[in-house]
Amino acid sequence: MKQYFKYYFIFLTIFFVQNTFAQIENDEVPQDSLPALNLQNNFQPRFFQALSARGIENYDKAVEILSAIESDIKDEPVVYFHLGLNYADLKEYSKAILNLEKARNLKPNDYDITEAVFKVRKDQRQFQSAIDEAMTLVKKDEGYFEVIASLYLELQNFEKALYFLDMSDSAVGFSSAKDKMRYHIFKSYDNPEAAIKYYKRRETEEPYNPLNLYRLAYFQAEDQQYDNSLISLELLKEKHPLFTRAYVLETDVRLKNAQPGKALEALEIVVTDRFLEEKYKIEAIEYFKAFVKSNPEYQDDFIQLLDVASQKAEESATNLDLGMFYFETDKPRALSNFKKALEQNPQDYEILKRISILEYQLENYNDAYQTAENALEIYPTQVVFMLVKANVLIAQAQYNEAKSVLTEAQSYIFEENESMLMLFESFTRTYEGLGESNKAMDYKQKAEELKSKLN
Repeated sequence: MKQYFKYYFIFLTIFFVQNTFAQIENDEVPQDSLPALNLQNNFQPRFFQALSARGIENYDKAVEILSAIESDIKDEPVVYFHLGLNYADLKEYSKAILNLEKARNLKPNDYDITEAVFKVRKDQRQFQSAIDEAMTLVKKDEGYFEVIASLYLELQNFEKALYFLDMSDSAVGFSSAKDKMRYHIFKSYDNPEAAIKYYKRRETEEPYNPLNLYRLAYFQAEDQQYDNSLISLELLKEKHPLFTRAYVLETDVRLKNAQPGKALEALEIVVTDRFLEEKYKIEAIEYFKAFVKSNPEYQDDFIQLLDVASQKAEESATNLDLGMFYFETDKPRALSNFKKALEQNPQDYEILKRISILEYQLENYNDAYQTAENALEIYPTQVVFMLVKANVLIAQAQYNEAKSVLTEAQSYIFEENESMLMLFESFTRTYEGLGESNKAMDYKQKAEELKSKLN
């Protein structure tokens, strides 16, 4: 059955490319050139062999066949075109361009050839050259306005990126993908005045989309127009009462506008909303957490709010953040909150990592070992769980078992970082426990050298 589908796929590929071949050969009389070529050097069977090789992704074989054809039959654009495609798939871009340009010289203004050249230029990250090709393609396909905008974004030319987004909107209408790109451009552009002007206009054109007012309020706040931002947010809440992301931004704006009491009110709505995505809850919590660092007099109110929210919420955002908040100062309380968060997200990497570390630090060795074991079933290459497991074994004087775990962990550490430092320190304690003082000294020296680099 698999063999049947393979040949069926090749048949379809041949049928499709035969039409493409005819189009490249002669736009006005698509079939004229193919019969003539059939008479020369068995062209058609060999060409179809090349298509078959490409169909099963044997690009080297396809190039070999096409090169042999090219040596016998000169100046056939379809041969150069397919050579270019296969070289592109082999990532031999200079050869791909060379052959595609030969095809284009023989068949100027062909859309398929130009599109192939564009893709190679883009894959090479030659963005300006890719834009030049796309400017030709957009005459036939207005979808390329958006592509050109994305390429100008790669070049950090924000003004032109915005211009071509406008062209795209005019040609094919708005889309969420373009809206996200424009929002990113405005944030990178550092030109809130232009963003404010745009979103004011966009709100009148598309009043049913709450993101327009949201983004208007965001850039007004970026321009330190806090009162205007709050006015926009009030209008947003009035027109779109179910769009509770408004309260996330309001938390930030109220804090910047020296209104921490009202910011707490907005934050309470955020963290107790059952339907708001967790990432937005964490975003709002982070705004207030940063504020508390420089305004500790609001810490008790903040913690009380999170405590209340954690009792009400069905999601883990508040429990996770409470765990992070207490991680350094109250480890048992942090562990309790992380375990509550884990109930809502039983496979969350960050929560599992924190729980295993805390259980080890609190000398709950059996729990730490089991948490690390369970986590490794989900994340089998994550070194942190191997290190926790190994250190539990060291603490229980099971040095040979610890050595085995550390050796496995070592195969997954490729950079000089904190994990490597912990690995060296753990090997030091392991070899000390095994009575292999020379190896222990070697790893101790490695740890000291790495620690000086990291510091």
